[in-house]
Amino acid sequence: MTMSPENTLRQLISSQVISRLIYVVAKLGIADLLKDGPRHYERLAELSQADSHSLYRVLRTLAGAGVFSETEPGIFEQTPVSQFLQADVPGSQHAVATLVWEPWWRRGWDELLYSVKTGKVAFNHVHGMDLFEVLSRDSEAAALFNKAMHSFSEQEIDSILSAYDFSSFKKIVDIGGGHGGFISAVLKAYPQIKGILFDLSHAVTTVGKPIEGNTIADRCELVAGDFFKSIPIGGDLYTLKSVIHDWNDERALEILKNCYKAMADSGRLILIERVIPSGNTPSPGKIMDIVMMVNLGGLERTVAEYQGLIEKAGFELIGIIPTTSAMSIIECAPIKNHNEDDTT
Repeated sequence: MTMSPENTLRQLISSQVISRLIYVVAKLGIADLLKDGPRHYERLAELSQADSHSLYRVLRTLAGAGVFSETEPGIFEQTPVSQFLQADVPGSQHAVATLVWEPWWRRGWDELLYSVKTGKVAFNHVHGMDLFEVLSRDSEAAALFNKAMHSFSEQEIDSILSAYDFSSFKKIVDIGGGHGGFISAVLKAYPQIKGILFDLSHAVTTVGKPIEGNTIADRCELVAGDFFKSIPIGGDLYTLKSVIHDWNDERALEILKNCYKAMADSGRLILIERVIPSGNTPSPGKIMDIVMMVNLGGLERTVAEYQGLIEKAGFELIGIIPTTSAMSIIECAPIKNHNEDDTT
């Protein structure tokens, strides 16, 4: 049955309730308690130190949304959806479900109207500092944020490898590569390629640490630095995965210009980002665009916006390759003898 417009709107307004209940069961670890089979809600409450009647009401509501299933009165089991709320399974969304309702993250969202009215970053407004500074001061928040970002990346990497052929390259420089998940996957898939993971020093020494015990460690150099200042030379492919969308045009242009300075004329640059479609087309990128507006001051961009940005930095757009995930691969080549004064 088709819902009326007013009921459709009411459902959209109420959707935050489901999101918040998912946060609650993620914090309580309910999905992990059900991994070996169905359990009565009273036992789940006992194991998770929750009030049994309140927990039942939560689980009953989530079951109506396809998250868990009540197979007999009071007995709940896992569903294909809820299995991804387990903390350590492939494709886990546990960290994402937790992050979105953590108090320090929600404070920015409480000031969404501030961002819309002023064009400024709500997160910075309420915290008095930007997201990256908050994370540098709070190791627990940083660990959760990094795990949530890894959850996004884990879903995307296979689709990128399927869509793009890296075999013609000898050395890849992954700029702002964080935990190293992307470059690790590329180097594992292409044993002949060497790589550089480039990020800030704290990221390289902590988040990038697992590479040292990895089978690709002898082919992946960890380099610390600031991409607003300079970028390592020597690669024939430079990659920026989910980096440019963190920044406004001015800051993004600084990064891209530094890429241009580091690259040979024969090099290639790929940006891996969500490209905003035109018109009323639904898109995960349109949702992420609001996330960037509130928390970082960055943005997701259209094809035209990306083309304008890369041309100002000295690149030409070779093509945009869609993937089976929300990400697209924006392939660029440096323009020989580009005159920066012509585009600034």
